[in-house]
Amino acid sequence: VNNAGIIKISEFANIDIEDFDRILKVNLRTPFLLCQAVIPHMKENNWGRIVNISSIWGNITKEYRASYSSSKFGLDGMTVALASEVSGMGILANSVGPGFIDTDGADEEKRENQGAIVPLGRMGEAAELAGSAVFLASSDSAYITGQRIVVDGGVLVQQRSANVDTYPPSKFPKLD
Repeated sequence: VNNAGIIKISEFANIDIEDFDRILKVNLRTPFLLCQAVIPHMKENNWGRIVNISSIWGNITKEYRASYSSSKFGLDGMTVALASEVSGMGILANSVGPGFIDTDGADEEKRENQGAIVPLGRMGEAAELAGSAVFLASSDSAYITGQRIVVDGGVLVQQRSANVDTYPPSKFPKLD
C-alpha cells in the first residue's frame, strides 16, 4: 500500500517550481519507484497486490490545486496502466481515493466545515478508509484490477450537479 501525500495550495501562476517538483516527487514518483521495486518479487510469486492511495482530487479539482491534482490524476493513471501491464502475472493494481478524512491535523473548525459538505454529514474516519485498502490487498479482491474505489461519504455524487464547496447537504431540497 502506497500512502504518501503532500499538498500546497497555490494560485496556478504563482506555483513555485520547487514546490511543484516536490509534490510530484512525493505523490507520484515515490509510488512509481515503490511499485517498480516490488513487482519483480510479485512476478516470482505470480501473485501481488498494489494499492495506491490517491484522493478525490484525482477525480475532480478546483482552484489552487493544480500541483496536487496533477499528482493524483497521474497516480490514478499510472495505477490503471500498471494494472493493464501486470494483471496477467497475478498482480493486481488498484487505487483508493479518499475524500475528507479526519486526521490528527484536523481541528474542530475544519471538521465542521468539511463535514458540512459531505452528504453523510461528517468527515470520514481513518478506519473507514483502511477497510477499502485492506480489501484490495487481500485475496478477496481477486477479480478487481485497474479500479479506483472512492471513499468520500458521497462528495463526488453531489459534484456532478454543483460545486461541492457551495452546495452543502443543508441546501438539498427536502422530500416530503
